[in-house]
This record gives sequence, C-alpha cells and structure tokens, in this order.
Amino acid sequence: MHDFLMGIWGWLTANPLAGLGVAAVVALMLWKQPKQTMKLALALLVLVALGYLVSGIIDFTMGSAAVKESGIQKSQ
Repeated sequence: MHDFLMGIWGWLTANPLAGLGVAAVVALMLWKQPKQTMKLALALLVLVALGYLVSGIIDFTMGSAAVKESGIQKSQ
C-alpha cells in the first residue's frame, strides 16, 4: 500500500502539469464545497487506513504460514 501511494506521489512530482491540475481541482473543491470535500478526504483516509490494515493482516498471515511451513520441513 505504501509503495502504491509513493508511486502516485512520485508520478505527480514527475509530472508538474498534472500535479498543478490536481491541486487546482482540490482548491476549487475546497472553495466551492468545503464540507463535502472534507467528507471525501475523510472517506479516502479511512480507505487508506483499511488498506494498510488489510496489508498488515496479509503480511502477518503469510509470515505465520512461512514459519509453520519451515517448522514442518525441519521436523521431517
């Protein structure tokens, strides 16, 4: 998840015209409809947090499975 977000940030910084376009759209949204924009930002933050949570659960589960598998191989 972190790599994905860093990839988006890297692309926006590598393409300044697209970055300025995104900044202009966000500024316009904040100016015209600040409540809805903040609700959208909060919803996106919740989705990112859930993505990190799911990624952590998957990493933990895969790590546990690898440890269990190596223990089984050692005992044989």
